[in-house]
Amino acid sequence: MTSTPQTMLAARYVPGNEKLVLDRAYPIRELKDNEVLLKMVAAGVCHSDTALLSGVGLDTRTSPTLVGDRCLHRYGYVMGHEACGMPVKLGAKVDKHQIHLGQLYSALNLNGCTHGLNGASALLNSFGIGNHGSYAEYYITTSDLLVPVPEGVPPAVAAIASDAGVTAYHAVHHAAQVLIYGVGGVGHLAVQYAKHFGATVYVCDFKPAARQLALELGATEAFDWIELNKRLTAGFTVNTTIDFVATNQTFTTAMATVARNAVDFPVSPRVVLVGISAENLVFNTLAILSSEVQIIGSSYGPRSALVAALDLFAKGTVRAHVSEHPLENVNQIIEELRASDVLGRKVVVARM
Repeated sequence: MTSTPQTMLAARYVPGNEKLVLDRAYPIRELKDNEVLLKMVAAGVCHSDTALLSGVGLDTRTSPTLVGDRCLHRYGYVMGHEACGMPVKLGAKVDKHQIHLGQLYSALNLNGCTHGLNGASALLNSFGIGNHGSYAEYYITTSDLLVPVPEGVPPAVAAIASDAGVTAYHAVHHAAQVLIYGVGGVGHLAVQYAKHFGATVYVCDFKPAARQLALELGATEAFDWIELNKRLTAGFTVNTTIDFVATNQTFTTAMATVARNAVDFPVSPRVVLVGISAENLVFNTLAILSSEVQIIGSSYGPRSALVAALDLFAKGTVRAHVSEHPLENVNQIIEELRASDVLGRKVVVARM
């Protein structure tokens, strides 16, 4: 097997810090039988990392995620849940005919075997979210979570496919008319997937550059908040909204937008929640029952969604707006995400 160093640069979540701690001598542990050690080629920086660092939705006093005999939410872990890497070492039971050294792979966050522990959800016990992830020069995952990267897909795009690509693809199915709130790292992909599935796409974003990008990617119309409310007053409606912001403002407007549709069994209007915020969303049960609106959470997707997303990137059907930055700059990117100052997606790359 290829010789690898015993330590590496890694960006760790440490409880109590709203910034990641850069550790330049983080130890690389030994592999278990079904694990693969990969050299990180690119790792996407996701807006949900800002929520995790701020503790949104997590109460580690009552629902910590346990890994072995350690509580990683309590003691810290290497973050990063969007990964493209190259295997450099295989565990003893990894099939060498399935996983090849030197080939590029995207890494799924979780699969059907991932379970929530101690009151937490499965998502909070996944790669880079509770378990060690890809903000490091090397990372470890199990062989079943690796998906080969097709020829023609750059590593930076393959990295964001593993989360932004999967999440956006999975969220936009079965939409004839869709209103997308937030054209960010995931939303700009959702616009293109929705168009690919044949939907008429509208977007709402407070940033002029994001609205312009959405129009360039095929959206029929792009609204700011004032424009959208004027259209709603005039009777604007869609059958699906996909909310990558998830505030009370976007949720209430989304409900009003789809509730005006006629009840059409068995297809009901849908409000799909993908974004994360610190706000508790409020709705009236009578409004839900009388309009048959379905409120759906969509946080990730299956392996098939990653395969499909990578294929669409390879064909050029979907274009990712992505830029590369050194791993050492990960905290700067997170601050830009907190300030909503990122268009598209940013990835970090390891030193060569």
